[in-house]
Amino acid sequence: MTGLGDPAGERLAVLLHPTPGASGFDPAPELTARSGIHLLTFERPGYGATEQDITTVSGWVDDLAGYLREAEAGARESTRTTYGGIGVVGWREGGIYAAALAARHPHLVRRLVLVGAPAPSRAVNGASWQRELTTRAAHYGLLGYPDRLQRMLETAFTQGDAGTVADRRAFEEPDLVAPRVHVETLILYGTTDAYATVHDAQWYAHAAHEARVERVDGGADIIGKHWQHVIDFLN
Repeated sequence: MTGLGDPAGERLAVLLHPTPGASGFDPAPELTARSGIHLLTFERPGYGATEQDITTVSGWVDDLAGYLREAEAGARESTRTTYGGIGVVGWREGGIYAAALAARHPHLVRRLVLVGAPAPSRAVNGASWQRELTTRAAHYGLLGYPDRLQRMLETAFTQGDAGTVADRRAFEEPDLVAPRVHVETLILYGTTDAYATVHDAQWYAHAAHEARVERVDGGADIIGKHWQHVIDFLN
C-alpha cells in the first residue's frame, strides 16, 4: 500500500490499478496534493513486492474492505478524523475490483468512479491498452505523466507476469456478472479508446442504481487528462 495526496486530508480515496499495474501511481500529483484527499493505492498479488497468491475478485475486495475499516478506525482513534465513507477509483481492469468493492461493501464506499474500465469478458483477452500507453505516453502533454506511468509498469513486472496471470485467472470467474452498485457512480470512457468502450461502460451502468456515464476526450490516457474531474466527483 502507498499513501499519496494530502496525508491530513479529511477525505479518503482508493485508486485500484490496471492489469498490469502497481501501487504508487498518481495521475496528477499536483492536483491530488491540493484536493484534500488522502489517496491510497494497493497492489494485488504478484505485482511489485506483493506476495503471489491465488485469489478471486470477491476475495481480494473483501480483504481490502477489512483493511480499510481498520484504517478508518485507526484514524478516528489517533487523529479524530472521520472520513465519512471512502471514494473508490477503478482504472482500467482495476474497475472490475472497484465495482465489486462498492457492490459488496456499500456501507464502506461513498462514491465510485470507473475510468476506462473494461467488462471482465474483455479483460480476460489481454490489456491492449498497455501498448498504447507506452508508445504514445510522450505525446500526452501531461507533466511527468509518461515517467510516472513507466515506473508503474516497471514495478508491476518485478515478479515477471505473476500479477497479470493472477488477474486473468480472477477475471475468468463464472459468477462475475455486473455488480449491483448502490452508491453514486461516475463512469468515464474515452472517445478514442478501442479497449474499454461505451458498451463496457453500459455493462457497469445497467446494474448501478445511481450511475452517470460520460464520454470524454482521449483514449487510454483519460485518467491523466480528466483527473480533476474525478477529484471533483469524489469531493
